[in-house]
Amino acid sequence: MKQKEIYIDPSLNLETQRMVEKYFAIKTVVGIEGFVYSEGEFLKRYKNSYMMNDLRTASFYAIYQVDHCENCRQSYELLINSRSQLSNYIQASHKICNTCLCYQASTENFLGYRMK
Repeated sequence: MKQKEIYIDPSLNLETQRMVEKYFAIKTVVGIEGFVYSEGEFLKRYKNSYMMNDLRTASFYAIYQVDHCENCRQSYELLINSRSQLSNYIQASHKICNTCLCYQASTENFLGYRMK
């Protein structure tokens, strides 16, 4: 899974755009991607700033390229709106694309139970 790009609402001021870039900034160590700033460091740095207030209402997200879906084995892109969403995705037991997710949901609905 690799970060492909970051989308930032162009109407945001330049300083807030830079802050969003730092929010999603990644580094690779021994083949493992991780954030440059921890959540605590980021909040400590920008707490009570006008940029943080802009960030709460801003439109931004990161696009990640996932190597393969566990069902269909095809690569796919994933939109991530926050670090917590990324963390939840990484810790999920099954990583599947939206097409397979929709198929699984319709199958569960048809059969009347939830698959694990």
